[in-house]
Amino acid sequence: MNNQLNARIKQFLTRATAARKSKDYPKCKHFCDAILKLQQNNYDALLIVSQAATENRQFADAVEYGYRLIQAYPDHPNGAIISSVGLMNMGRNEEAVMVLEKQLRVNEKERALLFNLHTAYSSLGDSHKAIQIALQAIEKFPTDSDAFNNLGASLSTVGRNTDAIIAFETSLDLNSNNYTARINLINCKSRVGGKDQWVVDEVQKIESSKTPLISKRSLIGARHNAAFSFFRLGQPEKGWEYLEEGFSPELDNNRGRHPRRNFTAPRWKGEPLKGKRLLVWREQGLGDEIMFGTMLHELTQIDGQVVLECSERLISIFQRAFPNFEVRSELYRSVYPFDSPTEDFDCQIPFGSLGGIYRPTVESFSRGNAYLTPNLELTEKYKSRLQALAPGKKWIGLCWRSGLISPTRGASYTLLEDWDALLQRDDIAVVNLQYGKCEEEILTAEQRTGAQIIRWEDTNLQNDLEAVLAIISNMSAVCSVGTVVAQMAGAAGITTKLVCNKPEWTSFGTEQFLFTDSIELMLNKQATDIRESVKMCISQV
Repeated sequence: MNNQLNARIKQFLTRATAARKSKDYPKCKHFCDAILKLQQNNYDALLIVSQAATENRQFADAVEYGYRLIQAYPDHPNGAIISSVGLMNMGRNEEAVMVLEKQLRVNEKERALLFNLHTAYSSLGDSHKAIQIALQAIEKFPTDSDAFNNLGASLSTVGRNTDAIIAFETSLDLNSNNYTARINLINCKSRVGGKDQWVVDEVQKIESSKTPLISKRSLIGARHNAAFSFFRLGQPEKGWEYLEEGFSPELDNNRGRHPRRNFTAPRWKGEPLKGKRLLVWREQGLGDEIMFGTMLHELTQIDGQVVLECSERLISIFQRAFPNFEVRSELYRSVYPFDSPTEDFDCQIPFGSLGGIYRPTVESFSRGNAYLTPNLELTEKYKSRLQALAPGKKWIGLCWRSGLISPTRGASYTLLEDWDALLQRDDIAVVNLQYGKCEEEILTAEQRTGAQIIRWEDTNLQNDLEAVLAIISNMSAVCSVGTVVAQMAGAAGITTKLVCNKPEWTSFGTEQFLFTDSIELMLNKQATDIRESVKMCISQV
């Protein structure tokens, strides 16, 4: 009887393996399930079906069978390795961390567990923990090229690009055929600056070589990053093409363009709609949403209905700007499969991808297309408040950093103390536009300079964007680093002094901000310290 059972199991395993090899997941699952009915915890059947599920992006099944492996074989790492991959692809990164850390207590030197844990922490955005895990892997595997590649990736995420380059070069010294590290080195050098043509040449050289030594995921990641080099070289058409890779499911959740959304409706590519409904959906952060929104007016002339899904904080603002659009809050599942519960549209496109249709060349940018208008009642309310507090002065809005507080000076933002000369100008009243926790900084600045920074306790600059827009609309000018405040002011047609170290990709090889002519770059070419650009800004207000 046992011989017959074993023979039947062996036969099913042979068929399951063949089905997996031919990527016929339903058949593979059928034979593995048949084995598991005969022998509940058959290791080979659980392993084959969970691996096949992962390969065919059936992540819920991968997690289910991976958990069964963990339960039946708690000392074996494969269950945790497979289920963690499924969990991460479903956006359940915290759960993946718990699974991996528990298994590492049993198999502390299992390479794949450490590497997956590094990926999980990276996907959570916990770069410092990811660096710690990468260093642990190097300690255990000091000649492992991939371990140094992981370290470089996490160092680059926290802006330590010089150290990251050393890690990538070490990875390549250990294995010159590690194309993932080679591409990461290319990407890192592109962020350092001045290497854009080299980056583009290297990526295209790797593409044309069609080497089997590079994974599809690595090549897609490189193409996405190369998009920004194309932009900086003044080649937007090629940049938009490569930028499309940012939505590839091959990329880790912490990379590329966000949010990840899956649709049954096809991507719109600019063809006539003939009365159909087009969903245009937000991506990236609020600043990008407003910046890409400068292209939305192009859609007012198309032959169909536009459904605009945006951040909830922007609904009323966008509805006022585009009264013929149906404007609503974004609606999609934030966990796998990242779909829309209902698809009441015929085709769809993310905000940023409008660039490939409407901004293929530098010349095609229509500068001066301010499109945000404030709520008039709110505008008058803040105008009255400002006249009571600072009559006869120029009202200058100020936003000196992003909402994320860092203990060290970031290369792309300033400290409030850098703006003391502006605060002390007799002809100017500075109005706070800094969102997030900043009251302590403001109080310290007021004590230091003896100046008043105008602000109101009943105004939440983080969440009430209607109030922010109303305040901005009363300003003579806005001074800001690269934040949502700068984008909103520019889109409202207010003179905006954008303080920066160098032109970003949004300049497309020029020294201007091309999405709107209300934004002027405050760029001191003779200095690398952003404080010199602040001085230039203050002198021009």
